Amino acid sequence: MSYPIKLLPATMQTVWGGTRLMGKWNKHTTGDNIAESWELSCHEKGESIVLNGEFSNMKLSEVIALHPEYLGKNGKAFEFFPVLIKLIDSKSDLSIQVHPSDEYALANEGEYGKTEMWYIVDCDKGSGVYCGFKKPISKEELEKALNDGKITDYLNFVEVKKGDVLFIPSGTVHAICGGNLICEVQQNSSLTYRLYDYDRVDKNGNKRELHIEKALEVTDTSKVVKPNADDVIIDEHTRQVAKCKYFTVCEITSDEEYSFDVDDNSFVSLTVVEGSGAVMANGSCISVDLGDTVFLPAGIGETKIYGNLKAIKASV
Repeated sequence: MSYPIKLLPATMQTVWGGTRLMGKWNKHTTGDNIAESWELSCHEKGESIVLNGEFSNMKLSEVIALHPEYLGKNGKAFEFFPVLIKLIDSKSDLSIQVHPSDEYALANEGEYGKTEMWYIVDCDKGSGVYCGFKKPISKEELEKALNDGKITDYLNFVEVKKGDVLFIPSGTVHAICGGNLICEVQQNSSLTYRLYDYDRVDKNGNKRELHIEKALEVTDTSKVVKPNADDVIIDEHTRQVAKCKYFTVCEITSDEEYSFDVDDNSFVSLTVVEGSGAVMANGSCISVDLGDTVFLPAGIGETKIYGNLKAIKASV
């Protein structure tokens, strides 16, 4: 019998990672920062582990292998588990980067590309992100800007506030800047081409690898991205913030009680970004706190959320 599955994330350290997730967000690491917490992941570089019920201590990918019906009809259309959901804490700026399309990635890398979206969970005053360009430029102008170390002069800087959402299609040059805590929903891929990394070095004094040639091939130099461009108010509890062939993402708000149906078209994930409460479905109830992520198998039916909380709801 399917039930709401609470997940233990894989956590990652980087040169730009912060410490916010180690506090009230209750994420754990043996290192000195948590840059990324992979909340819903079947990716080999960091898999989610089940915390409750009959599948306790199993990888989520192992549960899906036993019960492929948990993906739903839409999820089964993908060769691999379709999405990866992260919490990202950027103490300093991430590299300027771009992700290839499926077509380019499959032809050149043997894996899928990456389209993603960012939900601003929290941010310092004045913090922002780079998304696309201030105005369309040529590939030659882009290459010169990179060679001159002036790429940021051409990028579209967006100052953000809590609750803002940006949709980042493949081919869009982008970077999360310092001071942001973000929930990212993306294709299940780790494929990234770096254009610029501020000449930073790791603890061994080495600069991180850049991928200029490939990045120039896949970059959409006409792309300018605006926040909240895809917002649709569904009802008083639900704001749809992104929708594409890979995922649909909503911000949901519960004040005491909220219910929705999980049909056999897709699984649903919930990542709590404010408050706490409980999730009940198919006769099983689990508590959820800030930062918890729950996987709801496709077809589990009516799902109720109790308590005052805000969550990012994702499906395929």
